[in-house]
Amino acid sequence: MLCLAFGLGLYGEWLGRQASIAYPPRGEFHQLANGRLHYRDIRPEGASLGTIVMVHGAWSGHADLFSTLAPALRDHRVIAIDRPGEGWSERLGGSQMASPARQAEAIMQLLDAVAPERFVLVAHSLGAPLSAHIALERPARVKGLVLLGAVTHPWLSNLKHGAAPVTSAWLGPIFNRVVSIPLTKLLMAAGASFAFAPDAVPPDYADAAELPLLLRAETFRDNAQDIVAADAFLVGQAPRYKDLKAPVVAIAGDHDAVISPAAHSAAMVRAAPLGSLILLPGVGHMPHHAAADIIARAIRKLAVGP
Repeated sequence: MLCLAFGLGLYGEWLGRQASIAYPPRGEFHQLANGRLHYRDIRPEGASLGTIVMVHGAWSGHADLFSTLAPALRDHRVIAIDRPGEGWSERLGGSQMASPARQAEAIMQLLDAVAPERFVLVAHSLGAPLSAHIALERPARVKGLVLLGAVTHPWLSNLKHGAAPVTSAWLGPIFNRVVSIPLTKLLMAAGASFAFAPDAVPPDYADAAELPLLLRAETFRDNAQDIVAADAFLVGQAPRYKDLKAPVVAIAGDHDAVISPAAHSAAMVRAAPLGSLILLPGVGHMPHHAAADIIARAIRKLAVGP
């Protein structure tokens, strides 16, 4: 048994190293006090019609939103950020950085330095808690909020203790190399199918989204920490949505089996004074793949607005 565990640990470590080689950083780094954030920043050839900032969800990285939406937003400046501990961004301070508020603060330090203009904030899934926090805390900077299959309200119970082996600062990297990473490699295709259902997974999805970067023990641990922290954080944040100043457009698939549109997107737009809901028929948890044109139109409308 010990030999098996050792072998699986080596395999998990090898998978992570291979992913890092296959998908090196493609953007820029910005130095903060506790480490670096990685981001992509593209500008139009002519005058920009507004700046768009993209924040990815869990088990993902900047490339997921960037690869699907940036091509439809060529007249805009587009900034896609790896959240702390994801993609090529460093964690910036251990498990405390799992807090959406802390991630929001770090991302705003980056944006204040490289993009002082107002922007439309686009967030998928678990990127929504920190994005809504930015809109609440820095309303003068946010022209609008576009939420895709968003997590906006508490949705888990009793997860913290069950996730302990994965999220532990010292046990997590070992457990993840031996158990989580090999198991995730085995089930990655099935997980993608579940997220996309009833749509088919695009054949180039894993490569375009740089999905294998998830097969790194620390990245896996940080993702799990983020999920646990977000659920507790939303208990306090959800009642504040009535104070949002920016327009909020929530776009969700009516077949989303990962995050309930009724419990999250619909509830968010009911609370937000300037909220609106676009429910996509026959679409699952990945609306930016199924309806990129619809989402791009919603983004452009907010970007050129007042």
